[in-house]
Amino acid sequence: MRRPFVFFTIPLLLGIVFYYFIEISIYTILFLIMLTIVSSLIRLRLNLSIRVHIIILFFLVGVLTSNIKAKGSQLLKYVDLPIEARGIVKNIKTVSQDEGRYVVSIDKIEYDGKEKKVSENILLKIIGDKDLSLGDEIIFSGVLREPLPNTNPKLFNYKLNLLTDSIYTTATIRDYSIIYIRSTPNLLYRLKGSFIDRVEKIFDIYLVEENSRLMKSILFGNYSYLEEESLEQFRDLGLAHVLAVSGLHIGIISGLLIGIFTFIGINRRANIILTIIILWIYAYIIGWPPSVLRANIMFTILLFSQLLAEPYDSINTLFFALFILAIINPFWIFNVGFQLSFIATFFILYISPKLSLFTYSKDSKIVRSAIGILSVQIGLLPVLVYYFNRIPLIAIVANILLLPLFTISLILSIILIPISFVSHTIADSIGILIDFLLSIELKGLEVLSHFPMLNIRLPSPSIVEIFLYYILLFIIFNIKDIRYIEKGLIKSIVFYLLVLILINSLATNLDKSITINFIDVGQGDSILIRTQGGNYLIDTGGELFGDFDIGKNILLPYLEKEGIFRLKGVFITHFDADHCKALPYIMDNLKIDNIFIGYERDDNSLYKAIKEKAIEKDVPIRILKKGDNLKLDANTGIYVIGPGNELLRNPKISHNDLSLVLLLDYYNRYILFTGDIERLGEESVLNSLNVEIDFIKVPHHGSNTSSGLDLLNRLKPKIGFISVGRNNSFGHPHKEVIDRYEAKNIILYRTDELGLITLMMDGTNYQIIPFIKEKLSIIYVLKHYGIILIYLMGYIMVSYILVKIYSRREYGNIRGRDDIFFIDLI
Repeated sequence: MRRPFVFFTIPLLLGIVFYYFIEISIYTILFLIMLTIVSSLIRLRLNLSIRVHIIILFFLVGVLTSNIKAKGSQLLKYVDLPIEARGIVKNIKTVSQDEGRYVVSIDKIEYDGKEKKVSENILLKIIGDKDLSLGDEIIFSGVLREPLPNTNPKLFNYKLNLLTDSIYTTATIRDYSIIYIRSTPNLLYRLKGSFIDRVEKIFDIYLVEENSRLMKSILFGNYSYLEEESLEQFRDLGLAHVLAVSGLHIGIISGLLIGIFTFIGINRRANIILTIIILWIYAYIIGWPPSVLRANIMFTILLFSQLLAEPYDSINTLFFALFILAIINPFWIFNVGFQLSFIATFFILYISPKLSLFTYSKDSKIVRSAIGILSVQIGLLPVLVYYFNRIPLIAIVANILLLPLFTISLILSIILIPISFVSHTIADSIGILIDFLLSIELKGLEVLSHFPMLNIRLPSPSIVEIFLYYILLFIIFNIKDIRYIEKGLIKSIVFYLLVLILINSLATNLDKSITINFIDVGQGDSILIRTQGGNYLIDTGGELFGDFDIGKNILLPYLEKEGIFRLKGVFITHFDADHCKALPYIMDNLKIDNIFIGYERDDNSLYKAIKEKAIEKDVPIRILKKGDNLKLDANTGIYVIGPGNELLRNPKISHNDLSLVLLLDYYNRYILFTGDIERLGEESVLNSLNVEIDFIKVPHHGSNTSSGLDLLNRLKPKIGFISVGRNNSFGHPHKEVIDRYEAKNIILYRTDELGLITLMMDGTNYQIIPFIKEKLSIIYVLKHYGIILIYLMGYIMVSYILVKIYSRREYGNIRGRDDIFFIDLI
């Protein structure tokens, strides 16, 4: 086996992913591991192969390490409790005028008069003007919180992101909650803080402000130095990897160090050892990002292999690094930077040599660079689309033109640091040269940013689609082996593909279902209606307090990930922030055919902002009247139930009671969308509506000013949906309202508890699917999917045996060749 760590690592990763979705006790895992080991020993005794047992064993090791890591917190039991904690500032995330975010290593906690020694990181947010330094020891009082996962599909998972940094809890405190601060005598923290401060000052002295921020971001891999607009520019041009410290940076630094040490006469052995030590010190200074750990492990093995004159296999070393890091922290594999780093490196190593076979100028640096960049773009394509929903169209051109300049600038910036201690004159000259190069680079960024179409927007692919993409990729780059496959097998493959295409086409054409998504936008409403005739939105949500942009961070990303880049209509129930504030941002980023409202209010700032943006984007605004109806598709209609004229003429009426009330009719199933109507609005609905409904969007987030008994008694809904924020300051939904619905045996689904809620209807049946669910137990999986799993395992085993027999017949001993389809990986 040429590459054993490929063989070991893949089942390890599958085990980690398995545990993320399936709950299994540690005792069951340990029992299965012991059983596998005993079975392997018996087979070894009988001189039988244990390859399958090794795969199972490493799969179980992945499950075990994930279990241990997931349940390794000492602080989770103190969540939502008032505590006093002592710790040391380990990392500074962000600092602004009004707040700072710090990673604090807690070593002691006090609760209810009892002290306990712990060792765990937390993310501490301090509101106020009190700044902390690296290594500061602090004592503070506060309440620990468990971070939330994403509550809408495919969006950013805050909890999982913190787990990749081994952080299980957070705390937000005011500056006056800090009881004690003192500088720690810890030498490592002091050296790290002093080095970062010194480098920042050097760049600030010798570079103009914009270039100083850029080089600090590149050298420390910290985006917080840059403005959001600059970050977007790098991402749109496919240059974001320049800002993330990775193999490119480590390669430049190691090459520079080796060159300098060689120049001053240090022998080869000491040169390599010193370079490796500095690389690992650098990794410590910038906070051990996974991409740097990957690069450092690979460069360490590469340099030692050169020193010891031992063979070096890049792909095996890459998987060795992946294996080690997955053991240290299994949750790293869910980190976007981690995934991009390993996938990009793998495809550079795997595809580049194959692409170079099709070029004539193999020794040209430009050609080699283009091949490397193309390999990365091909390898990362589905992952970039999954996370960012964009393909940069001129990434190859931007990288070929600008990457060399960034590389030279980085080298000069690294040289600038030691030179600044020796000669201010030389340092000034280097700073001028760096400024000149960066001005060319930034001008290049600006010019390329005016390209008519920078990127293509695509929906996030499913995991199955990503898997199929990579399978197809491996087939294409091993195409020379397909000629050995029998024609009958090729015909069978083509036949099954045609059948799949036909079935998919028929399913699409015959599908008459609609889907209604109650998107979790916190304390607000946003409901997506997906029909065969197009997509519609009822309200957009919007932040009531703070600066968290609902449109930018939740609604638009969700719509893009679902492949919705055009809305046939947006219904705005009324002009409160939590219902419409995100609409202008959505208009800036999506094509909207129509905006539907129930009334006008020129004295309302949100209405004016929406009207101005609609004029700018040439989006017609249509005022709906009670009794209007709209046909969404052949089987779906919407009827306007309110507001009625009696409400519109009332000068003292509240915005809530003027809410646009809509009745959706799909195959005589009715769902009532109520906005924020209160008593007067509900009375108007009862005067207009004389049918029983199936579903109701609970009015006003479950406030006790709404959902009167008359409404529930007359309409008799079976199921209610409450769109409401967690721990909101209004106390929604109020207990008396919940009790009122439960007394009528109306089943309630809440976005604060279940995240996004999906209602699917197909004409005869309906299904309600909450996004947030309990992890599936292994018993549940075996009970409900056991037959499918047995079938799949049998299918895989039979396929493996047939391929093995066929391969031996066609090629003889398959291990004698390195280019056999898929086998060359291991």
